[in-house]
Amino acid sequence: MLHTLTIVALLAGYACWGIVGSPSLPIFGGTEAPQGAAPYQVSLQERGHFCGGSIVDERWILTARHCIAKYNRHLPKNISVLVGTNDNRKGGTKYLVDRILAYGRMNASSAKDDIALLRLASALKFGKLVRKIKYSAAFIPDNATLTVTGWGRTQSDDRPNKLQTLEVRHVALHRCRAIYAKEIASNWTSIGEENLCTVSRKKGLGTCHGDSGSPMVWKGQQVALVSRNMVNKGCASGYPHIETRVAFYYDWIRKTIANNSD
Repeated sequence: MLHTLTIVALLAGYACWGIVGSPSLPIFGGTEAPQGAAPYQVSLQERGHFCGGSIVDERWILTARHCIAKYNRHLPKNISVLVGTNDNRKGGTKYLVDRILAYGRMNASSAKDDIALLRLASALKFGKLVRKIKYSAAFIPDNATLTVTGWGRTQSDDRPNKLQTLEVRHVALHRCRAIYAKEIASNWTSIGEENLCTVSRKKGLGTCHGDSGSPMVWKGQQVALVSRNMVNKGCASGYPHIETRVAFYYDWIRKTIANNSD
């Protein structure tokens, strides 16, 4: 009973932010991002946008593993990376991918270790609208405000062509685990140091389908990426979303880029 009361109290705290409960707004996204607001953001494309990613080096894109699990790591045919535009249907420049390097097994169905790197066939041309972002190993304080950008669904069956931006709050791991205690106890999921939990600041807003792989930024550095949620509560449910914490994979990212930049 005490355990149950703890979870209820935590969710009540989020309700004060206007988060928990049935969303009153018909959209999941935030606002349209100004051109150049996120020059590190990319769109992964195969006959159109399917996932997001971020530029972390002149030939390297960081994204979610589940976005690219179906592709051959050495012959990633049909994938292109669109950079330099807020519109995923026009403008910008497309680059081909020549290698995929995932953490762990490429085709793993688990949401754990949901991170991968894409190597571009040619180096990016950096400019005002195309820049890399630093990936961070920094500690993120509870309730810190993170900025997420992406082209995920904004309302039922509606995926925007214009880049959206939204502010979310970091939820400390111990609080996130308490909220999902039932799922953890039932072995439906585990929330570890490789994860970072977030909730939106307004009811009815949050990341959704198509945002996967997109960067979450704090103080100008990428601290997480939008991941396949371990517990399916739906978009903008009011419950914390479980993301991939970049700091946990910092050394893997750095070494993978260094060892595969031939």
